[in-house]
Amino acid sequence: MLQLAIAICVKKIRKLWYGYKNNEEKILELKIEQFNKLGGKCGKNFKFYCEMPGEPCLVEIGDNVTIAYDTALLTHDNSVIKCDLDVTDYFGKIKIGNSCFIGAKSIILPGVTLGDHTIVGSGSVVTKSFREGNVVIAGNPARKICDFEDFKNKKKRISINMDYGHRRQRKIEFLASLPDDMLEQKN
Repeated sequence: MLQLAIAICVKKIRKLWYGYKNNEEKILELKIEQFNKLGGKCGKNFKFYCEMPGEPCLVEIGDNVTIAYDTALLTHDNSVIKCDLDVTDYFGKIKIGNSCFIGAKSIILPGVTLGDHTIVGSGSVVTKSFREGNVVIAGNPARKICDFEDFKNKKKRISINMDYGHRRQRKIEFLASLPDDMLEQKN
């Protein structure tokens, strides 16, 4: 009887998973719905590719924000128990302004506020707030690399809109057709 119940559950989970597997929009919608139910606050057009923070109720995210995969929004730290046996954790809110981008594998520590138009480079560890916004930050610890406008101007020549038409569906073919001078090149 138990095996039958497990088999039915597995079948339902598979049906649910395969129903959403190739539907990125639906997966994002479900994650945001869960984030909000757990007390998180987010604005419109939020793209949430990372895992759920430990305490979503301590996270506030503005409009037009993208948080890339494997990013950690850390709202607590347990290390204090090693130096004070009477406590276990400390907590801090994370606030991310409007029109921000948090690059893949970044870590945002408790108590950090990022102002509007902040770009966090991939793999960065954000240990302090950048409330003024309009900046690109990167590194460990993250520091200001350039102004938002400088970054936009520097990347304008090699930037394209992948949401136009059916390009997203034909991404591999489209990218293969680009000349080398339209691709990022590091010296």
